[in-house]
Amino acid sequence: MSADTLLRLARETVNAVPTCLAISIDRNGDANARAINTSKLTDAWTVRFMTDRRTRKVGEIARTGRMTLVYHHQVGGAYVTLVGRAGIIDDVADKQAIWQPASFKWHPGGPTDPNVVLIEFVAERIETWNTPGQIVPDPTKGLWAAVLTRDADGWHCAGTTQEAPFNPR
Repeated sequence: MSADTLLRLARETVNAVPTCLAISIDRNGDANARAINTSKLTDAWTVRFMTDRRTRKVGEIARTGRMTLVYHHQVGGAYVTLVGRAGIIDDVADKQAIWQPASFKWHPGGPTDPNVVLIEFVAERIETWNTPGQIVPDPTKGLWAAVLTRDADGWHCAGTTQEAPFNPR
């Protein structure tokens, strides 16, 4: 299957799922997951979301610069995992540009509150299954996802999660 087809199917899944899991790694190497709502996925495979700078995810992002986002679309028989870079943005103008009135529920001080920060996530790797799109493993051979990676030239099919470097066994 072509990289363009995999990207299209992955984008359809991400766009169908309003809440994803954001996973970051703590100092002990443990994964911490929480449900978040992000901005719409850009053409550059970037999403943004607001959070409080006092959360553990902000500390973990500040320390590692990394995050994983997982979108599971049960009804659609698909999931997408985005692995990539995450950064913390304090700029009030950037926060105001994506601020939604509903955000006051979680951030009553608004976008000018110094404890409100914007997280910008840029995907570098995509892993996906998509049953309707026939991106599914043969269970008699093992269960693994299709993988896309990005470099300076764009997105490329990188095999499956069964293969090195994604499976170090």
